Amino acid sequence: MPNEQGRYNRQEVIESGLPYFIPRSGKWNGNTYPFAVLLSKTRCKELGVPILSNGHENPSAFLYSANAGAGTNDTDHRYYALYDRTDAYEEIKDKLYPREIMGSKDDAE
Repeated sequence: MPNEQGRYNRQEVIESGLPYFIPRSGKWNGNTYPFAVLLSKTRCKELGVPILSNGHENPSAFLYSANAGAGTNDTDHRYYALYDRTDAYEEIKDKLYPREIMGSKDDAE
């Protein structure tokens, strides 16, 4: 269950079985997809592909943030939910950061 800020802890991420990205290592961990566009809630909104506002959209992956919870007593919940926006790839591909793309489109075809 995410905390009030919508972040998850390591155990929750591992138990989900979903892939997660560690920026320091620059690689995806866990069960990865051949190709996916995975965006945070904020990036989905910025790029015009927002998540469902009713909370019925589940994460497709997670992003580790070492700074999450800084200045609070909650340093366990450091993973942000990422949402699959692969269907919007063609429209947003020029605005994506490398870490927002898992795998290769060529490998998925």
